[in-house]
Amino acid sequence: MKTWLKLENNLEKTNKSKNLWGPSFGAALLSGCVGNFCSEVDQAHIAYPYEQGVTVYCSKEEIPEEYKADNGDADYPLSWQVYEGNDKLWAYIPVNTSGLFTAKKAVFLSDSIISAAQKNLIKTPTYAYWKKLDQKVLDGAISLFAEETLKKENENALPSESDISAKAVEIQKKLTPTDVNPFSVPDCIGNEEGVTINNDSILRNYGYWKFDGFDENGNHQLFGNWIKANEEIKKEFDDAGYDGAALVPNNDFVTVYKNAISSKFSAVRTCIATRDRAEGYGHYGPSNNWSVSIEKTSWGRAWSKGLFEGLIVYPVACLVDSLTFAMDPALTGVGQILALIVTTIVVRLVVMALTFKGTMDQQKMQALQPQLAKIQAKYPNSKENQAQAQRMQQETMALYKRNKVSMASTFIVLIVQFPVFISVWGALQGSAVLSSGEILNLRLSDSISSVLTNFSGAWYTNVNGWWTAGVLFVLMSVLQFLSVKLPQWITKAQTKNQAKLTANPTQDANSKRMKWMTYGMLIFTIVMGFALPAAMGVYWGIGALMSMVQTLITQLIMKKRFAKKQGKR
Repeated sequence: MKTWLKLENNLEKTNKSKNLWGPSFGAALLSGCVGNFCSEVDQAHIAYPYEQGVTVYCSKEEIPEEYKADNGDADYPLSWQVYEGNDKLWAYIPVNTSGLFTAKKAVFLSDSIISAAQKNLIKTPTYAYWKKLDQKVLDGAISLFAEETLKKENENALPSESDISAKAVEIQKKLTPTDVNPFSVPDCIGNEEGVTINNDSILRNYGYWKFDGFDENGNHQLFGNWIKANEEIKKEFDDAGYDGAALVPNNDFVTVYKNAISSKFSAVRTCIATRDRAEGYGHYGPSNNWSVSIEKTSWGRAWSKGLFEGLIVYPVACLVDSLTFAMDPALTGVGQILALIVTTIVVRLVVMALTFKGTMDQQKMQALQPQLAKIQAKYPNSKENQAQAQRMQQETMALYKRNKVSMASTFIVLIVQFPVFISVWGALQGSAVLSSGEILNLRLSDSISSVLTNFSGAWYTNVNGWWTAGVLFVLMSVLQFLSVKLPQWITKAQTKNQAKLTANPTQDANSKRMKWMTYGMLIFTIVMGFALPAAMGVYWGIGALMSMVQTLITQLIMKKRFAKKQGKR
């Protein structure tokens, strides 16, 4: 064990950190407003692309020479034959002279988990442990593959445990690196650069076994198999004469490991799938090229999450899904944009219908500002004089009554709009279909901030959708600004001559407060548009256009009503 302990000590002395961009506070706050639809199985699928282990699988001839040499540890060499009787599949753990894992698949493990443990002076497991863990994950993945193969062969009949075991042994003897590796060409340096995705890989499809498992009631349990594997590995070390407790994760490391993994699938909310899809949904993991299977979400499950989840979130996500697959079954991105446009129009029309009276009253209140200013000018001491304040309030309410303005209806606009906004955001962030496919290299499930702050590669050529995200953000911001300012510009144009005659300190103070509230909401919207998924940028942009149209239509209706009223006098 000397070699392994030496490697472990080198690893503990090395602290490699990586700055990661996180979501904004506002986005994090909103994320708690809508339930996460990802099931335990979904979460297990999402977790594996981030933590795939450290072992690289190759043919014996492809293993670098430095890993073929005798390292002085016969029990736990750096390279080994994976299965007895199968000389086509070999494995090794690539490390550098500092003891760091060098495989790209191990970046998250090294930078986020081991690094965090080191910062807190927590002992990290040995390489012998990681080797044994990866072996158990591969065994578990093969067992799942064997079970599914038998089901297909026997028309979905549930096979026995003995049949699964026998089939797994049969598969083990025939495996090649291509069958195992998530990429089509095994990268024996561990970079995974210049290779293509291998969607038929056993580990790509069944490696989630690592974070799955079952409780005593037969329900899926996160980390169940990982915890069970750790217990088995400890016993194996003990049986071999080593101190198993010293070589496997201790309680502190288990906590760090679970927290790091949980942070990944808790941040991923794209788990509202309204249909089964063999190809999987979405992109996950540090390489952004990992589609995972997502369980079909029922409407009943949505209701179990909460009122708004069942009433708005799921129906909106279902509408996006249905429209996308109807217009673009291949999920190339075009159908997603069209689906978002139609969904935005439908949602906004419903909101407009529910808030039309309130919106009209808001516009009326804007138009009544000159008359309100005259009333306020009659009572300049209303703040100090209770009698003046009461008379001013009476005249104000009389003015509203004459013009059929309901103060309550204006609040309905806010009461309806905010939960709808939260629910639509939850639906668009949760829709699994939006995490698949790209439009001009931009995935609509990605936040605009994550794209614009990613300068890896030739960003200026729009490889990661940099320019697409930038243009979307600018358009969304401009349209939001115009939708907010248009009613103000119309009112100002209509009352510019009257405003000079009705200047009033109280009115001026109220106007300033309203102005700052308006600008505050505008800034909030733009900031959140930067932090939330790009799909929300599309929704807000289309919604802003519709708001401007609504403003113009409302003004036209009010103008006709005013003209009709004047004609009767």
